[in-house]
Amino acid sequence: MAYEALYTRGRPKNLAQLVGQEHIAKALARAVMSNRLSHAYLLVGTRGTGKTSTARLLAKTMNCEAVLNAQKTGKPLTANDIPCGKCAACLSIDSSSDNVEFDAASNRSVEDITRLLSTAYLAPLQSRVKTFIIDEIHMLSNEAINSILKLIEEPPPNVAFFLATTELNKVPMTIRSRCQVLNFRLIPPERIEPYLQKLAARLEVELEDAAAKKIARLAEGSMRDAITYLDQCYSMADKKISLDDVNETLGLVSDADLDEIISAVKSQNRADVAKSVGQAFQSGLSSISIAEALITRLRDLEFEILGRQNDSELRTFDRFVDALRKAALEMQSSGVPDIILEMTLMKLAAPEFVPAAQVPAAVNIPSAAKTLTGDLDADKKILYDIIDKSSVAMRGFLLESNFTQTSADAVTLTFKKKFACEMFETGGRAELEKFFAQEFGRKIKIETAVDENISDAALERAAPEHREFLKKTMDIFQTDTFEKI
Repeated sequence: MAYEALYTRGRPKNLAQLVGQEHIAKALARAVMSNRLSHAYLLVGTRGTGKTSTARLLAKTMNCEAVLNAQKTGKPLTANDIPCGKCAACLSIDSSSDNVEFDAASNRSVEDITRLLSTAYLAPLQSRVKTFIIDEIHMLSNEAINSILKLIEEPPPNVAFFLATTELNKVPMTIRSRCQVLNFRLIPPERIEPYLQKLAARLEVELEDAAAKKIARLAEGSMRDAITYLDQCYSMADKKISLDDVNETLGLVSDADLDEIISAVKSQNRADVAKSVGQAFQSGLSSISIAEALITRLRDLEFEILGRQNDSELRTFDRFVDALRKAALEMQSSGVPDIILEMTLMKLAAPEFVPAAQVPAAVNIPSAAKTLTGDLDADKKILYDIIDKSSVAMRGFLLESNFTQTSADAVTLTFKKKFACEMFETGGRAELEKFFAQEFGRKIKIETAVDENISDAALERAAPEHREFLKKTMDIFQTDTFEKI
């Protein structure tokens, strides 16, 4: 027999089992007992929050013999009894031709809907009420929507519609105004965790609290996603599902690895940053996923220290999150997302620049001789002498660039290639500005430009009297880059 997915086995059997949607369960239970169920419901909410499950429960409820008897006799029912799940109608409706389920995402034309609704005017074959469950209603064409609208406006006897959507704004107001709207909320992790533990107990497997918490957080409010993650972990585990099992099965970076990156950045140890990021890449996740995992972890750490009044650490975490959010946006359109993440973290690990006015007296203030005047050749000599003292990484950034304009407080750095310029903007500009500020004793603004025709960087760094000779040498070797000679 084929394996049945856990999320189908874990579906609610009655209104009381709608985890996280108690407001809907109570409202529907009251409507059932007062015999005020509508003929058309619009179920709205994010994926996996229980829309289709609720529609199926309503379809059963409208045909449940126990519910019908309770309505006739006035016998009180609780959400646990709606539907009963035991009578012939409840047991047969899932396979009944009187209960029709339709996916509008893949069948959105007016012809598809017309075929579906052609039986609406025929009396139910077995059930008391014929039910139509239409998922992703917002995907239907305008003509198809109009076909449904006519039926909802003038419904045949003993017919009910349950329309589900994840995007209410795309559902025409003409449909909304004729339906009872049920708004499904995202399910909090603290409500998902105990339900996962119940399912694990049913499977006779131990689910560690840390593992349940991680799965619940990953689900982002979707019970279906949470159950699917648990099912994946269960298929790979033995008799116990640990946090390590969750990370390994779902291909996640562990909290320990994320904490190692954060610790390395906080300690301003770039070697440790490079090592810890490399470890994270081994998970196989994309750079954007790692950045998002770091943001989530930083958020968790912030909540842990909120009560300690550690404003300095909170500001540090805020700065990390802002930088990672910006990097994640840049990574989406970049061909080198790994490098962007690495350089962002490297930049975060750079020591904070202390303005000259705050430099302790023991520190040597840069000499007044280091002053830019606007004389390009003279300023280039000063700039390149300073760059020679910078890091290997920074010198690598500037291999294919030239200083093309200078003033007392600003310089223009022109790159041969747009790619190199973008990389510098992301991972080098702030570091070089800090380095210049330390050398000049004041802020030097760096502006960038791209010009494929700029002369070779090595040529520009040569003394003016030697440049003509070097140009002729480059012509002889037919190259525009001195490094290739």
